[in-house]
Amino acid sequence: MRRISANFIFSPENKIVKNGILLVEKNGKIQDFIFPEMIDYTIEDIEFHKGIICPGFVNTHCHLELSYLKGAIQEKSGLDEFIVQLENIRKFNKEEIAESAIQGEKEMIENGIVAVGDICNTNQTFALKNTSSIKYFSFVETFSSDPNRADYAFDKALWLYNEITANSKNKNASITIHAPYSLSQALFLKVKDFAEKNKSIISMHHQESEDENSFFRGSNDNINERHKKFGVETSVFYNTGLSPLESIIEYIPNKNPFLLVHNTISKKEDIDFVKTNLPNAYWCLCPNANLFIEDKLPNFQLFIDENCKITLGTDSLASNKCLSILEEMKTISSNTENIPLETLLKWATINGAEFLKFDKNLGSFEKGKSPGINLIENVDLLELKLKEDSDIKVL
Repeated sequence: MRRISANFIFSPENKIVKNGILLVEKNGKIQDFIFPEMIDYTIEDIEFHKGIICPGFVNTHCHLELSYLKGAIQEKSGLDEFIVQLENIRKFNKEEIAESAIQGEKEMIENGIVAVGDICNTNQTFALKNTSSIKYFSFVETFSSDPNRADYAFDKALWLYNEITANSKNKNASITIHAPYSLSQALFLKVKDFAEKNKSIISMHHQESEDENSFFRGSNDNINERHKKFGVETSVFYNTGLSPLESIIEYIPNKNPFLLVHNTISKKEDIDFVKTNLPNAYWCLCPNANLFIEDKLPNFQLFIDENCKITLGTDSLASNKCLSILEEMKTISSNTENIPLETLLKWATINGAEFLKFDKNLGSFEKGKSPGINLIENVDLLELKLKEDSDIKVL
């Protein structure tokens, strides 16, 4: 039995508590959390650490299969150019992709990440997931704005879904949507039908750049021009005069748990629409990827003011310099004055675990869970704020 303490611990009630003690079995299962006022000071062999102890982090948005693209794409070139570069330099060397994914996963483990929502366009990470210590949910992504290719696109996704769900380990998966502008009505409806029948959780890139809003309002042709470069038919959703979600709401499984990813340019009216029409929505923020691609950040305070359920993601090594939830937290903290560390820790742990349906065992220090134990070091312990050199150590 380990008896672990620190200056502060993120308690099972999602509060930062001073000088609590975690009782942890050898297998990592939490036996109990002892609040300071309950501590018997005759307890021996306490393992004390300087810093803040919290559960293992949950990364709700990653593209592990793109790890081989680390450092390959120009920063701050905008989403349109990012996608063009991505498509032009995609590789098909399975060994290189597999090895890069192994290294990407190793980085996540070292950075205290215990669960991942991973976007999949191929099966390149499936073997790795079958032996991994990380808990994965695989979002098999589909897209095609050509209605004549709806059957092909969905059948390809279904083939991948059937392959990953046949894994002996990490078989949690769904078929999911790439973005509001990248599916035809027919393909949207296939995903919707499948999701509703299977009670799936859904992930979708959302309002990652101004081009997306402009596409639906017909005021900018960047997405159309990109589609033409790739020989893709103009979407029926072009120039609806509505927001992205307003344009597609009847075609998506709006009662299912739904993760909106990036939300870089989302405004209050977008959040209001989601509250009314997507009752089980979560909002995933990936600030370092936003800075890498668009050099913009979401309005973090707006999501707090609107009581949104927020999770954090790293996106991929194609659009980020590292796979670290702590680094995402540091970016948010350094760009917003009034977000308490307690709030950031909730986003990084229990909220993501709840969305991915992993909260029975992960996300908090509740008795009986095995959530992983992280120590955040080099923290401002007086103000309870992260610093530029704050670091993570897995205990």
